[in-house]
Amino acid sequence: MRRLFGVVLVMLGLAASSTARADAPPPGRAAIGEELHGYYVAERNTAFLFMGIGAASAGAGAVLATRDGDFARGLGWSLVAVGGLELLGAAFYAFQVDAEIDHYTGVLAKDPDAYKREESAHIHGTTSRFLYYRIGELVLAVAGTGLAIYGFAADEDVYKGVGLGIAVSALTFFILDGFGQSRAKRYEERVNRFDPSVAFSPGVGDRPWALTVGGRF
Repeated sequence: MRRLFGVVLVMLGLAASSTARADAPPPGRAAIGEELHGYYVAERNTAFLFMGIGAASAGAGAVLATRDGDFARGLGWSLVAVGGLELLGAAFYAFQVDAEIDHYTGVLAKDPDAYKREESAHIHGTTSRFLYYRIGELVLAVAGTGLAIYGFAADEDVYKGVGLGIAVSALTFFILDGFGQSRAKRYEERVNRFDPSVAFSPGVGDRPWALTVGGRF
């Protein structure tokens, strides 16, 4: 009974939170500027996290690949391959995010309407692609699990190592990308509700008293 009551409270809380977001005034230029900076800084930090995980995986894999035993070598080479690719991809994305911060900050300052049009299309493409990223990661995790199961069934140490390496790596990135997907969806919702004619909106950051000022005519 207590569990049921707790579930009901959680559902009511989520509903209230959604209603509060829907009833909140659209963000103005100051608020969306904070949202823009916060989103892309979080993306850059995530890219650095992925770089660290990729480097650690590749480094550990390189050590394992030099060990005796098929299991260690299979696990090692799979970690080198997946970790190395993730390191390169995350490094490229980190540089890309820096350029995006400069670009969209400049567009917002010069032409808020153009910012909304351009960023709405851009972030929608990002949130849409997350589905394919996570499907691919899930497929890799399942394939790696299948290889590991085959390895244990056939007593093939190479398949055990390769399968476990792929499955663990893919599942890690699948989970982390879930947080990125949620963050992108929240930012997309804010961009779509952005009112370019408003310079300041109520409740920006820690200033619940913030003025609402009409912008352009």
